[in-house]
Amino acid sequence: MKCIKKTIACVLASIMILLCGCGAVNTDTKPTESKKSASETTVKASKTQRHKVIIDTDAGSDDAAALVLAATSEQLDILGVTVLYGNVPLEKAAKNALMTLELCDVEAPVYIGAKKPLKKELEEMISVHGKDGMGDQDLIHPKRSAEDGDAVDFILDTIKSDPGEVEIIAVGPLTNIALAVKKDPDTMKLCKRIWVMGTTGFGAGNATPVSEFNVYSDAEAYDTVLRAELPMTILGLDMCSIKEVMITKNEMTKLAQGNEKGVFMSKAFTKLFAFEQENGMDMMIPDPIAVACLIWPDIVLETKSCYGEACVGNDAAYGQIIMYQKGSVYEAMPKIGSYNLEVVTKIDTKLFMDSFMSVMTD
Repeated sequence: MKCIKKTIACVLASIMILLCGCGAVNTDTKPTESKKSASETTVKASKTQRHKVIIDTDAGSDDAAALVLAATSEQLDILGVTVLYGNVPLEKAAKNALMTLELCDVEAPVYIGAKKPLKKELEEMISVHGKDGMGDQDLIHPKRSAEDGDAVDFILDTIKSDPGEVEIIAVGPLTNIALAVKKDPDTMKLCKRIWVMGTTGFGAGNATPVSEFNVYSDAEAYDTVLRAELPMTILGLDMCSIKEVMITKNEMTKLAQGNEKGVFMSKAFTKLFAFEQENGMDMMIPDPIAVACLIWPDIVLETKSCYGEACVGNDAAYGQIIMYQKGSVYEAMPKIGSYNLEVVTKIDTKLFMDSFMSVMTD
């Protein structure tokens, strides 16, 4: 009898050890180096709850590619699209967004927002996307028109109607978002997360050596949004200039031979691709990568928690974003707020490109 009891006790002890071992789960939800590398297939979207999103865009050709990914994703419920100045004048931006949504059979409303930055004068920068923002290929003939309402009011009303559930994908300057923060900061605190294509990340800029185009367009807007300490995931320019996620002549040929969306994008990319080739480079497509971080989370392999501060002085540093990394020690550390930014620092390049091309060619 004693032997039986001893045996039972040993079995129970073994079970407890196993249970304790199983309980030692890593609670860090950020992607790590241990994630699998790119498979030979594209990302398979899970049947989880759809993200309710507003897409805020200046509607150049790479914005259109981002809209295509968003509109064809089973992961997203596009509540509306808000447009602003940036790559092209405002009215053209609205038409570009409407035409792209129409291509994807999505009838989300489009609202017109900011016509200029918060404080600085509107600068006319090099139109690398063509005069119409879409390659000057006579692609833009939408059947619908933009809504009568204001983009900022739409953002606030939508968040207020479903607090804690609405996310924003921002792939242009942050002026519309900043205006919403200024108008109703309490409502903006109810935004679930903002997904941003902007800043240099931890690399170099393209508007200036230290500033990325979207930030440089309105650094005061970035300053306003960063000070609000809203939860944000940032895809910086450094992740978009990796050779493996740039469009080459080979990809352009595949797009031109692809499905309706691929053909549309190959034409829309005409001016941008030519500009990059003239400068000895393949073509960056930052905005689609930012959307991909949300719809295909396996693409994100690593992030760093940061607090961000925008440089808004009238000097060469205008538009630079200073990233204070959580866990790092700085000798002249200023008083900072919360580490509310998740800055993407490593992506699965093959998985992104395979999945992106699949949407455009399958």
